[in-house]
Amino acid sequence: MKNLAQEVTNKINQIIEDQNLDGLIISDIYNIQYATGVKIPCAHAQTDLRIFAYIERNSAPIVIVPKCWENAASQYNYNAKIISYSLENDQTISGIEELLKQCASAKRLGSDDDISPIKIARLIRNAIAELGAEYVSCTDDLRKARSTKTKTEIKHLKSIAMKTDHAINGYFHHLIADRSKSSMSVSENLRIHSLERDIDLEGYNACSRGVIGNSISNIWAYAPKFGFAASDFTNVGDPIIADAMNNENGYWSNSTRIAIMSEEMSEDQQDAYGHLVTLRDLLCDALKVGRKCCEVYKDVISKAADLNISIIDGHALGFCVGASPMEGPFLSSGDQTILGDNMVFVLDGLIQHKVLRYRSRDTVLLAVDGVEVINCYKDWREPYFALNTI
Repeated sequence: MKNLAQEVTNKINQIIEDQNLDGLIISDIYNIQYATGVKIPCAHAQTDLRIFAYIERNSAPIVIVPKCWENAASQYNYNAKIISYSLENDQTISGIEELLKQCASAKRLGSDDDISPIKIARLIRNAIAELGAEYVSCTDDLRKARSTKTKTEIKHLKSIAMKTDHAINGYFHHLIADRSKSSMSVSENLRIHSLERDIDLEGYNACSRGVIGNSISNIWAYAPKFGFAASDFTNVGDPIIADAMNNENGYWSNSTRIAIMSEEMSEDQQDAYGHLVTLRDLLCDALKVGRKCCEVYKDVISKAADLNISIIDGHALGFCVGASPMEGPFLSSGDQTILGDNMVFVLDGLIQHKVLRYRSRDTVLLAVDGVEVINCYKDWREPYFALNTI
């Protein structure tokens, strides 16, 4: 992790230097994890407890956490100084007061509070004003830093993407067409096969889901039951859409693959899966360093329409992955971000064929010389086929 810490630290120092800051205040939990290595898996689910980071150029980051998370924060960080605050009074106010102590002498402060809750953003800006310091928004700087991956980040993302693909394929290996599976069983077994590959399964974050048969007609099948529906069982010939989202070394995979409960596809399944493969090819051809995300989206949408591929209206065709399982930029009609070297995207192919919706996600590395698919344990130009019987 030393290489990763140094690479990220260099990026943070560059932001501070470019913006001529005395210090940088970070309040978004994923930005904090990215910049400091401090990872509290349940932080986004406990919004009454806040984490703050303060970083000065060429200095160890200071991370301010509630007392109950002090030990957890101390275990995972980039040589950060961990300071805890009491929970006896208003937790947020206590955290802000501790933050003020750390940046009391600063005259020009950067912050990412634009993406924090309104209450938190207001408290941070009021605190900066009380110090008499100048406020500088650094949200876009951090977003840009996170979207372009370092050498070690790419290594981690390749590892977890391939392990997750291997886990999905590993579970599919157990499918036998005439032995029915419930969606709950599929979901749980995807997690078990992830554990077998030493993947970190984190509460509140990592998840898996199996959607089977006619249930794939709904984009949020089984909601709000956390992706489980014990009464839903496979029949011979049914499609299974398997989702798995896993973490390793603080970096994420976000994968979706398809299996067929038969040794061959029906004619409709062949048409639908062929459209997914074509859509993947269109996306890989369209992704070029220097193009805007919205240009890629519009280009692919147009070409898909010419080929009678029915894409879900308004659905983004991809997103970046990194310190969080889904982050910008997005391959959507409104994202003006210019694609850069060493971005890692999840291509989110989702098409409708008659009444059913088929989905497949590929993780790709965008470089100047082209696109590399990095989660291809098997050749997914065809789905996984179950044995008919044993």
